[in-house]
Amino acid sequence: MGANSALIFGIIINVAILLVFFRFLMQLAAVSPYNPVVLSTIKATKIVDVFSRIFPTVAKGRVNLAALALLVVLYLLKNYGMMYLNGAMPNGPVHLLILTFVTMIQDLLRFCRYLIFATIILSWVVMFTQSRGPYIEVIQELAEPLLAPFRRIMPNMGMIDLSPILAFLALYIAEILMNQVAIVLLTGF
Repeated sequence: MGANSALIFGIIINVAILLVFFRFLMQLAAVSPYNPVVLSTIKATKIVDVFSRIFPTVAKGRVNLAALALLVVLYLLKNYGMMYLNGAMPNGPVHLLILTFVTMIQDLLRFCRYLIFATIILSWVVMFTQSRGPYIEVIQELAEPLLAPFRRIMPNMGMIDLSPILAFLALYIAEILMNQVAIVLLTGF
């Protein structure tokens, strides 16, 4: 096809993935459902409600299996569509599934890194402006489950929070390991 069609397809599918991913993470992190950002995300991802008739929510309503299933379908479409548009077809369905799950995990790790970075920046914004908007609240509530285990490890240093540094380090190590696993798995096919 063409580079333009691959670019347009990539943008559309990535926006859909991001919205469904946000919905999944907001429910997982138990972000306040009355936040306007959460409400608009739920409205934008009504398709998840269709899938929820098939897939239930588990873990006391925190893990939305419908959103997770839709994410897998969207990633499969993304990987297959990008390969097709670039003229490189997968070696088989197993190769496509492995590529999909590896890509999902790599994107999750990358998103967590961006989320922690945004939390660091927004903590300074909140400190200087003394106000918290709905976007800031959502980002901080999404990052809290990532940072909480590291806060338990670190000694209390008052106003200085070093847990994001440990979280970055852990995510960096996980990304290196995931990239190595991806190379081993994908070269085996």
